Amino acid sequence: MGSDHKSPRISRRVVLRALGASVALPWLESGKLVGAESGQAGPKRFAFLFFGDGIHPPEWWSKGSGSQLELGPAFTSLESVKGKVNFIHGLHHPDNVVGGHAKGAAGILTGVQPKGGREILAATSMDQILARRLSDDTVLPSLVLACERPVSGFHESSYSMMYASHVSWSSPVSPVPAELYPALAFDSLFETKSNRTHISVLDLVSEQLQDVSRKVSSSDKSKIDEYTTSVREVEQRLAKMQERQSEETVGGDAAKYKRPASGVPNQLDEHSRVMCDIIALAFQADRTRIATLLLTNNLSGQVYPFLGLNVDHHNYSHGWQNKEYASITRFWVEQYAYLVRKLDSMQEGDGTVLDNSCIMLANEQWTAHSAPKVPLIMSGSLSGTLQTGRTLDYESANERKMSSLCLSIMDRMGVPLPAFGNATEQLAGV
Repeated sequence: MGSDHKSPRISRRVVLRALGASVALPWLESGKLVGAESGQAGPKRFAFLFFGDGIHPPEWWSKGSGSQLELGPAFTSLESVKGKVNFIHGLHHPDNVVGGHAKGAAGILTGVQPKGGREILAATSMDQILARRLSDDTVLPSLVLACERPVSGFHESSYSMMYASHVSWSSPVSPVPAELYPALAFDSLFETKSNRTHISVLDLVSEQLQDVSRKVSSSDKSKIDEYTTSVREVEQRLAKMQERQSEETVGGDAAKYKRPASGVPNQLDEHSRVMCDIIALAFQADRTRIATLLLTNNLSGQVYPFLGLNVDHHNYSHGWQNKEYASITRFWVEQYAYLVRKLDSMQEGDGTVLDNSCIMLANEQWTAHSAPKVPLIMSGSLSGTLQTGRTLDYESANERKMSSLCLSIMDRMGVPLPAFGNATEQLAGV
């Protein structure tokens, strides 16, 4: 081979490009087999899932750690992965940050009290601080998704309902618009210009996929196969949703119409699952390392017919002691567990994508109108910087600020700050 002819090289992050699409493959451990530099552990990632209006306290408990870790009924869906989860009890945001219905979503990741009245003033949220500092490493600085539409107007407490509808804030006066449409969120990952769900982004890069698969090890080929299967599964789910919505909208003559403008799944369980799938794909392909998913607003109007419930979320929250609200709490933990298990099934280096991540689930209040502590679960070891499989109880601790936990996570993500919210020190014991 002449000296002027370069050997083909495959980077550890392979990006396949075609007209109208860009597909990044998972990290490949055998890049050196084709002349690429070998890499280290996968990138660190952070995701935050939020649901509002409190939880069902009697079932929200854990005790012990390691082999002695016991979970309450709210956490049954996490049993198979509990060794990679931390159940954190007793952390606190000031009541003026998250208390009441109207401002908790805006306060949960900012740690500050939003301003009442007509002037919007909150703070830059933790996820967007990370996104800004880490944005050079990925195509998308962050992925901001929602399963419920934002609400306009003002609450009777004088707070703008904008605070109740957004957890992610790019500045004190600007919430990040959340993507409600799964198809558009999916398109953003692959830069696809196509509006036709029957054309797979994988079909557009099929020849490149085959070329890469021939050059890597069998284990990496299996990883690529697993990843492409996940992509196709999400595409198929989106196509089915589009077809069903078209049939419901135009009486079954969907072939004459493009994708409906109202591309939100009719069922909340389907909507939340496909959004979790999109976050998993985004992390696996390293399209972004930061994601937020607002599952419900404060004062949520979400409905749960698949749970046999016929009233909206907010109304049920006032009966938080009842079995109906217990089923809603369990449901949201189940969606979180689905994402955690999916990330843990994605091999990356010597571990999994989950092992290189920190995935939080939180609610801004303990019960419908009381915020003595923040319900919080946190999964993943963040590339070995977090010990997992523990119950961490801060209820009687001298320092139990949730903003201190935010400082700790940001520091381990490589973004140290002197202060955040009401905290100037990281959380002990985490």
